[in-house]
Amino acid sequence: MLRALVLVLILANVGFLAWREGWLGDSLSNPQAGREPYRMKAQVHPDRLLIVPPPATAASGAETETAPQSGDEGSAPAASPASVASGASVPTSAIPASPSLVSANASPVCMEAGPFTQTEQRQVAPQLAQLPGGSWSSQNVAVQGLWLVYMGPFGDQESYERKQVELRRIRGLNFEEVRSPANLAMGLSLGRYNQESQAQAALETLRQRGIRTARVVTVRAAQDLTVVRVPQAGLAVQRVLAGLTLPAGKGFGACKG
Repeated sequence: MLRALVLVLILANVGFLAWREGWLGDSLSNPQAGREPYRMKAQVHPDRLLIVPPPATAASGAETETAPQSGDEGSAPAASPASVASGASVPTSAIPASPSLVSANASPVCMEAGPFTQTEQRQVAPQLAQLPGGSWSSQNVAVQGLWLVYMGPFGDQESYERKQVELRRIRGLNFEEVRSPANLAMGLSLGRYNQESQAQAALETLRQRGIRTARVVTVRAAQDLTVVRVPQAGLAVQRVLAGLTLPAGKGFGACKG
């Protein structure tokens, strides 16, 4: 019995040694799988592996570029972190002007103002005397008048809507609500015309169709307006134009065409 036990122990030790040394093949768990040289032999195409060094940080690069050289004489000292953090101002004279910006500002540009009515033109004329002689010109622009065949204004929303219902019952009659100018708001337009005679003829036709309360109103009379143009305004002239006292909303700006 003792001999059989010794034989079993010997066989167990031999089996363990064979398993440990990998004599039984890779089909069984191999304790050498995570050790060298087994792991080196298991690599696939190790020659294709490329090791890339980590990139240098932006801070270290900036320090390298801005660090003063000890051998340079007369070199300006680098700004301290305290001065940069505090946002200390730099004199304008120390900043070189951009050539493209200077040339763009120095190039003369076309500027114009208006259009001005005859009353406004009398106000503008003394202001234009501040400009160099021959630097500006004026151009007349004819503006057509505007007349409406109009009904209203109505005193309340109810009567306003009731009149619209009545007009919709008339076959072939077109109309639109009027919201401006303010004195014609809450009214209805039965037609817009550039000549007063055309508006009067349309009104007569509507009266023959039974519309009695309509009338012709003038929104804008025909008039000649004036546009002032400075075709070559350099920097000095532009400063003068900016300081002129002109009617609101009609100051000098870039030419439209």
